[in-house]
Formats: sequence, C-alpha cells, structure tokens
Amino acid sequence: MSTEFSWHAIAVGNRVLGLYNFLVLSAPPTWRIVVMPMASDVFKHREVDGVKWVRDGEVMHFVRDGGRAYVLKIKARPGRRVGKGEPITVGGHQGVYRTSKGRGGLRLAVEFYCDVTDRTLTVELEGLDGLDVLNYIGGSRCH
Repeated sequence: MSTEFSWHAIAVGNRVLGLYNFLVLSAPPTWRIVVMPMASDVFKHREVDGVKWVRDGEVMHFVRDGGRAYVLKIKARPGRRVGKGEPITVGGHQGVYRTSKGRGGLRLAVEFYCDVTDRTLTVELEGLDGLDVLNYIGGSRCH
C-alpha cells in the first residue's frame, strides 16, 4: 500500500436506526467520494464491537479524482461467495480481483470474504484508466 492514502467510510443510515457500515475504503489521497442519496439498500447487518456492518445490501456512489470520475459500487452478501480471479489481500482477508472493459474505461471488481462479519464484499470501480487503486484497496477495513 502507498504511504499516502485517504480513508473513506462507506456507510448509510439515518437518525432513527443509526449508521450501517459497508467498508472503510483505503484510497488514493486525491479521491473524494460523492454520496448518492437513496442509492443504497440494507437488508441484514451484524454488530461487531458496537459497530453495525452490512451483511446483505448494496450502495453506489461516485468518486472524483481531479477531472476524472468513477462509479463505486459495494455489495455485501451473507456467507462466503468469492469467485475466481487474481489473488489480493484486503483487510487481512484473502480475496480476488477481476478486470473487464466498462463504460468509459476499465472496470475492476475486488471480492473477499470477512470471517468476522460472515459476509462477502464486492467492491466495483468503473471508468478507471489503470489498476493503481489496487495499491490502496488492500488496506481497507471491513470490521
């Protein structure tokens, strides 16, 4: 992971039910998350040390990086559902990443299982021009 990075808590919530976390994303220091209100669903969660983590749900936001913009999607599903791809470690957990052509550039999908919250997380970024972000995502926190 690069020595310069930024943390982004990807979470949803409200004043009545509180905050539900998907992931604390480690990213390049120039990234800014543009929150898309109402672009999320949370069906199940698990509480770990007083923090609610989404076990079943999804969220979509945008990332601004100077003049560039990317689509960020995070999906959480209960249990282990990691597919095939190139190996990567995220938050101390073994996972995989895959790339494909997407709208406006490269599409990256990183998938890993967190045994603490018993969920598989998929982090998708669309519109990338390279895979430098892989140097950062591994430092993300999932519990």
